[in-house]
Amino acid sequence: MTDRGFLAVAIFSLVYLIILAGENSPRKLDRPAASLVGAVLMIVAGVLTRREAAQAIDLATLALLLGMMIVIHYATISGLLDALARTLVQRSRTPSQLLWVVCGTAGLLSALFVNDTICLLMTPLLLMVSRRAKLPTEPYLLALATSSNVGSVMTLTGNPQDILIGQSSHWSWGAYALRMVPIGLLCLLLNGAIVRWLYAKQLSGLEMPAENTLAEPTARLDRKLATKTGVVISGLLIAFLAGAPMDLAALCAAVALLIGANRPTEETFARVDWALLLFFAGLFVVVDGVNRAEGPVFARLAPLLFHNAGSLTQLSLFSLASVIGSNLFSNVPFVMLARGWVASHSQAPLLWLVLAASSTFAGNLTLLGSVANLIVAQGAKEECPLGFWAFLKVGIPSTLITTFAATLTLWVYRRLGLV
Repeated sequence: MTDRGFLAVAIFSLVYLIILAGENSPRKLDRPAASLVGAVLMIVAGVLTRREAAQAIDLATLALLLGMMIVIHYATISGLLDALARTLVQRSRTPSQLLWVVCGTAGLLSALFVNDTICLLMTPLLLMVSRRAKLPTEPYLLALATSSNVGSVMTLTGNPQDILIGQSSHWSWGAYALRMVPIGLLCLLLNGAIVRWLYAKQLSGLEMPAENTLAEPTARLDRKLATKTGVVISGLLIAFLAGAPMDLAALCAAVALLIGANRPTEETFARVDWALLLFFAGLFVVVDGVNRAEGPVFARLAPLLFHNAGSLTQLSLFSLASVIGSNLFSNVPFVMLARGWVASHSQAPLLWLVLAASSTFAGNLTLLGSVANLIVAQGAKEECPLGFWAFLKVGIPSTLITTFAATLTLWVYRRLGLV
C-alpha cells in the first residue's frame, strides 16, 4: 500500500469509527461532522486535490434530496400526511387490523415521502391511539419502524440509499418501481406477519373501544395548501414515471410549492435537513479519496465472493454481504463503496436492485440499523422505551426473511428476462 493509500484508508477508518461511536464519539462529533472532517483531511493530507474533491460531490443526488425535503415539508405542514394517516388508522376495527393498517400505511407512505418523515409523523399518532384504546404500544411501534424501512424500497425516492442508487444506476423511477413494488408489498406482508406472530399473545382478546380513539385535538388541515401540495406531488410522480431527470423534477416541484404556498420561505429552509446534505457531500469526498488512492475498495473483495453473480447462491451471498456491510458501515456509506463495482459488473441492472433491497432491509436488523428506527425510539422513549433486544427479536427474522424473499424474487425476475 502506498503512503497515499495508507492515508486514505486511515482517514476513512477514522470517519467510520466516529460514525459508529454516535453520541459517544470524541469531541461530540456526529455523522455530518465526521464526514466533513474526513473530507477536509483527504484534501489536507494530499489524497485529493481541491478540484478532485469538488468533482467527487454528486450534485444531482444532493439536488434530489433537497427537492424532496421541501416537497415533504409542505405535505407535512399542510396537514395532508397527518390527515391521511389518521383516516386510515381510524378505520381499524380490531387491534390486529390496526397492526396491519400501520404496516400498510407506513410502508406505502414511506415509498412516496421518505421513511424518516413517516416515522416522525406517525410515532405520536400511534402513542395516542394505543394510550386511548388501552393497547400495548410496542408491537405498533415496531411495526411502524420496520414497515417504513421495508416500504421505502419500492421507489428510488423512498430512502437516502435508494436516492443514491437512482443517481448511480441507469434505472428510471418507473422501471425501478415496476419491479420493486411487488417485492415491497410481499415483504410488507412478511414483515407484518412476523410482528403479528411474535405479539399474538399480547394482542389476543383485546378490542378497540367504541369511542373515537382519535378524539384528541389534531393538527388542522390547511385545505388550500394541502390541495396545492397534492397537485404538485401528483405532477412530480407523473414526471418521474415519464422519465424526467429526478433531480430536476424534484427541484421544479419544490420551486412550485415555494412560489404557490405564499408563506415565508425561511420557515421552509429552516426545516431542510442541511446536516444530511453535508453528510452526503462529505462521504462522496471520503469514499472517492479511498477509491482514487487504492482503487475501488469493493472491487478488490468482490471477485473473491462472486464468480457468477447471476446464480441464486451468489446473489444470496451478495445480499448477505450487503446486510453485514450496511450494519458495519451504515447503508449509505456501504452503497457508496459498492456502487463502483456494481456499475462495472455485467449483471449491473440486477445487482443494483439486489443492493437496494438488501441495504434497505438491513436497517431492520437492529435498533441502530436505520435513522427511522431511532426516530421511533426517541419519540416513544417517555411512554414506551424500545429496548435493543426487543427490537432484535423482530429485526433478525424480518431482515433475514425479507432479504431472502427479495433476492429470490429478483432471481426469478432474471430467469424470466425481466431484469
